[in-house]
Amino acid sequence: MSGSGGAGSAGSGDSSDGGGSASTAVLGDESSRERDRLRLSRALFPALAASLDAALERATGFGAAPSAAFDTRLDAEAAERFAGAGLAELSGRAGGSRLERAFLTVGVIVRECFEVPGLALPEPESFAASGVDLARLAELLEADPALAPVPAPHGLGAEAWQAAFRAASLRPGSPFAADPGPLVLAAEVAREFGLLDLAPSDPGGQVPVAQNTATGAVWTLRLIPASPEPETLGLNFTHSAPHATLPEMLMLQLMRAIEGEAPLDGGDGRGSFTWLAGMLAEGRLAARHVYDAGSIRITAREIGSQGPHLGARSPRA
Repeated sequence: MSGSGGAGSAGSGDSSDGGGSASTAVLGDESSRERDRLRLSRALFPALAASLDAALERATGFGAAPSAAFDTRLDAEAAERFAGAGLAELSGRAGGSRLERAFLTVGVIVRECFEVPGLALPEPESFAASGVDLARLAELLEADPALAPVPAPHGLGAEAWQAAFRAASLRPGSPFAADPGPLVLAAEVAREFGLLDLAPSDPGGQVPVAQNTATGAVWTLRLIPASPEPETLGLNFTHSAPHATLPEMLMLQLMRAIEGEAPLDGGDGRGSFTWLAGMLAEGRLAARHVYDAGSIRITAREIGSQGPHLGARSPRA
């Protein structure tokens, strides 16, 4: 998800040749980023891409190769659907590009997977106004490629998330299975889902949030460790805190599915579990997340439980 920087060649004694190599590397890196951006636009907006492909064929004949102008139009129309003006000051930075990509991906998920009337992803400016330091997030992303920016809505309820995962399971190449269901909740989790659906807090106070007034949803923007297994393993719920919220983990899994990446906690064939923020059964139980056989499964265990494959993905903000 992050861009890579071009490297200049070692000097050979001819300064003009060395400068040319560095320039070529930079141009190549920029070209690669543009190709990546276009591929992402096509993946995230298949209907738009198909419509423009058809229009191009009608204009130039069946099977004509897309022109540079066509590619530019597709990229521009995708950009119009992304309210990213708040990230303008981070333009050209790898961390800024990863934030932009996250907003673009979640915007598609909100439109194509969720069935919640009025639900909308707040603009980056809204997060900044609430106290989120976008520049700081970009710095953290550049320092640790395993982190993933995750805009996540809290307060939607279990049915909204289950409907979103059902919609995601219908997309071509989805890792989610229709049977027994793409999102499976244990009885304890389903009964007290609202306790896991709350916006997070930290020891210093409430985490900055952006409100979605039409739905009552509360959005957060934090960085979640997205390595295949949790970064901290072997500790119980209390000793491995703080934890990602259930909505953050669910959105992160949807983002990875949309972008064609393997699900966390089992998608690579290794089994691991991630503790989730919030406690159930009057503080006796905590929820944990795993991907297994095409389903995201949320189960509950005693807060003192621990094991070599159970751990935490502590958010950064």
